[in-house]
Order: sequence, then structure tokens, then C-alpha cells
Amino acid sequence: MKSNEMNTKKILTGLKQLPAVNYDGFDLDRLVVYTLLILEENKVPLYFDFIAVGLFRLFPHKFSMANFRQYPDTNRINKALRRLTDQKRKNWATGNLENGFYLTDLGREMAKQVSNSLKNPLPKKDRKPIVVSKSRGKSPSDDIQEIRVSEAFKKWFASEEVNNHEFFAFLKAAPYTPKQLLIEHLKRLKVSATTAKDKEVLEFLSWLEKKFSNLLS
Repeated sequence: MKSNEMNTKKILTGLKQLPAVNYDGFDLDRLVVYTLLILEENKVPLYFDFIAVGLFRLFPHKFSMANFRQYPDTNRINKALRRLTDQKRKNWATGNLENGFYLTDLGREMAKQVSNSLKNPLPKKDRKPIVVSKSRGKSPSDDIQEIRVSEAFKKWFASEEVNNHEFFAFLKAAPYTPKQLLIEHLKRLKVSATTAKDKEVLEFLSWLEKKFSNLLS
């Protein structure tokens, strides 16, 4: 078994079950998006099998099969992931079962709020629903501002070398992130640059596509 596979297995099996009272008031979608963030922070690829194990380890009372509590309910997990990737319903993640998943900015914000609530649980009667408005997603100008302060953009602007690590960091991704998701993320940023009429940022993004074409194809 490769070292990274061993490390992933160790991280997943090391996840500690949360007290059921801490999460009984949360719907499945919020627990799934939280788990995606935990796996992402631990450099675990967001593939379906890993997500299913993570959810079952953290929240067995919510994600175990009704008649076989010792096993995860993959059907329930599958349906939750479909809701998360539905742009009209949630748009908290992108991707699919075959290629893996990737948190959107909206999903990452929701996950962080869920994380705070799980770490500081309130009595059930005092809990308020966690809501993140879709309007709080990034605007083109927000994207442009974030691009311009990134390490990759600064190095490109100064005609310095941009390496693979900085490319992935710019996209908030990892080497194992499905290529299609990287392409979609870059495409979205190019739309923002076009909308904001920022030719310089658009040139930078096109340069990234060409420079790192081997990581995108």
C-alpha cells in the first residue's frame, strides 16, 4: 500500500465519533458539508468512499443503516451529496461520484459555521438554524481582489517562477483534486475577470492554464 493511501486510512480510522446530542439537531446536508471540510483540512481526497467512512466515523447515529447499525448507509450519503452539488438547491459543492467532490466558497462558509456550532453546542431549545444566503457567495470583484493578493499572481506580476504548489494553493486545491474541478474553478474565475473587465487578471488566468496544462489534462 502506498504511503499516502496508508496515511488516508490512518486519518479516516482516527476520526472520533461526536456525541449524538451535539449533532442530533443538524440535518444531513450540514453534517456532510462539515465532513467535507474536515477531510479537506486533513488532505484526504473527497472521493465517495472516503466521505462515507468519514461520515460514519463522525456521525454514526445519522449515517448508519437502519437495520445494520454497524454499516454506513451509502444511499443516504449519495442523496445528500446530490443535494449539495445541486446549484439551484444548495451549491455547497461541485463534482460527482465518479471523479470526487470539491467544496464551493458557499459550502466552505457553511461548513465553518457548522463546525463552530458542533464545538460549542447549545441546548436544543436555544439552537437557531444555520443559514448562509446564496447572495453571500463571492462576486466578480471579490474574486478579482482575492486573485490579486494571491502569491501566484504576485509572482507572475513580478515575472518570478510559479511552482506547482503555488498553483494548487491559488485554486485552494491539492494534487489529488480531480482535474475537471480545477478546470471548472479556473473557468469560473475567468468569467469573473471578464465580467469585471480586468484584462490583466484574465491574462494571468490564461497564463496559468497554459503553464500548468499538464496538471489540467
